[in-house]
Amino acid sequence: MDAIEQGVTRRHTFFCTSTERHIHDPSKVVKVEPKEIAVFGKKVKGWLVTTEESVISKVIPLNESVRGEVVMHDPE
Repeated sequence: MDAIEQGVTRRHTFFCTSTERHIHDPSKVVKVEPKEIAVFGKKVKGWLVTTEESVISKVIPLNESVRGEVVMHDPE
């Protein structure tokens, strides 16, 4: 497989108060760290969760993207 077709990953970091509720696929979780934030003057304890997932599964040639059915191949 060519290096260009191996895909690209995207990371998302978010704050949550219930890791069980927000971590649907533990294999995508890169990092979880405890965090306390202030919301309207009150302190809220929770976690900063960073996930990583693949966003490109196929390289679309320029000719196909300009003239072809792009929507059928676009994973996003």
